[in-house]
Amino acid sequence: MTVRIPSAGVPQTRLPDAQPVAPRAPIAPARGYATNDTFQADAGEIGRRGGAQRATPPATTQPAARAASTRAEPLQPETNTALQARLSTMPAPERARATQFLNQHVLNTPNADRATRTYLDLSAMQAARPARLSVDTVETLTRGVAEPRGTGAAGQEGILGPAQARAAASAIVGMTGEDFTALQGTLRNAGTRDGQPVPNADVQTERALILKAVGARNQELASPGVLDRVRNAFGDTTREMDDVARFGRDIAGTPRQTLIDQSTAIDVNAGSRALQQRFDDSCAPTAAQIAHADADPIYARRMHREPIHSLDANTNIGREQRRVLERGNGIARPRQGGTGDSLGVSPDAMRDMFNRGVSPNSNRTYATQTIADTPQARQGALDRADRLLRDGVDVPFAVLWNGGGGHAMVMSDARGQGANREYLVTDPMDGRTGWVRGSDIAAGNTRIGPGQGRLAWTFE
Repeated sequence: MTVRIPSAGVPQTRLPDAQPVAPRAPIAPARGYATNDTFQADAGEIGRRGGAQRATPPATTQPAARAASTRAEPLQPETNTALQARLSTMPAPERARATQFLNQHVLNTPNADRATRTYLDLSAMQAARPARLSVDTVETLTRGVAEPRGTGAAGQEGILGPAQARAAASAIVGMTGEDFTALQGTLRNAGTRDGQPVPNADVQTERALILKAVGARNQELASPGVLDRVRNAFGDTTREMDDVARFGRDIAGTPRQTLIDQSTAIDVNAGSRALQQRFDDSCAPTAAQIAHADADPIYARRMHREPIHSLDANTNIGREQRRVLERGNGIARPRQGGTGDSLGVSPDAMRDMFNRGVSPNSNRTYATQTIADTPQARQGALDRADRLLRDGVDVPFAVLWNGGGGHAMVMSDARGQGANREYLVTDPMDGRTGWVRGSDIAAGNTRIGPGQGRLAWTFE
């Protein structure tokens, strides 16, 4: 996903000043991890149990440095040029509205560049289909990308990424008339119950999450199946839109912090409250759950009906992990009181987990990228990941430990530029989210999550 705070920007056309965003919270100090509960891997296998030992990271491992700036993110030159070109073509009233909106909600945020790019993309779509994609919807989606979802060290990403905003807009343009009408009613009713406004409801956050859920169903909404087309023929909405409308009613009036906490499986406070794996070698299925939750807020909220930071295997979360692990030819041994064999999965089985369980909502087909054991290859993988993360696409990855074995984790955000780039990593073993230096990952012998090792695979 995408939180970039470059240390240098470019001159921009002066727009009215807006209020500064909340400062970044301090980054949590480094903590020890256990390496005996990992995704084990031989040269070509992810998940085989080995003789890994419990250990603490070497004393030389340092926590990621504080970001260079807590100020608004400057626009990149190409983004600034495109924005000025777009503003110059607008009639005066539209330009005034756009200028006011961008200053108030976009240009003074940590996500200014990605949100401005989103605004430009959506504005072009809106100009082509104004009857379907309103200016209000464009602004709601853009704010969803721009405004940090939290004030903690891991909370600078917006509720949506640019890719998710584009998917939502595409779904709105392509959905049936019945679904479009139902969506407009759901958006209008945000922040209300029984037709009455709920005090202190965050209407913008609710609408952003509703639209994110729409984007997660882009394929089904834009191309309904036979059964849904029959439903539409009788004036009913598709099952996917029924899910979205039900979600809108469910979250109406919910406090913003609860909405944020329950729309992801990472810890937005960069702590140890993220989703945990329930079996010795179910890190890959858990990584798929994390990416799925980041793509679809309906799935994420359903997960939060039970504790996500838990080792209890006898839960819906645990049963899903077992089912996915065994489908990938792994063996599930509970972390609490488990006995018998344990086995993980191959890299290609992990890829298949994402294509079956995550792809329908992330609108992305995953491929296994095997990374050579060189700094150049690891840097190339990080460069690819950086582009995806800043577009709102999570990047699952796997590492190999120095002493044998390995582990699956998820990158969900990136910040900084050049040698100062950092990546937000969630470890399903300890359920911890934190920033890791890109330079450390590229070096190939660093602590990433629960052990010391090197980046070996990404799934993009």
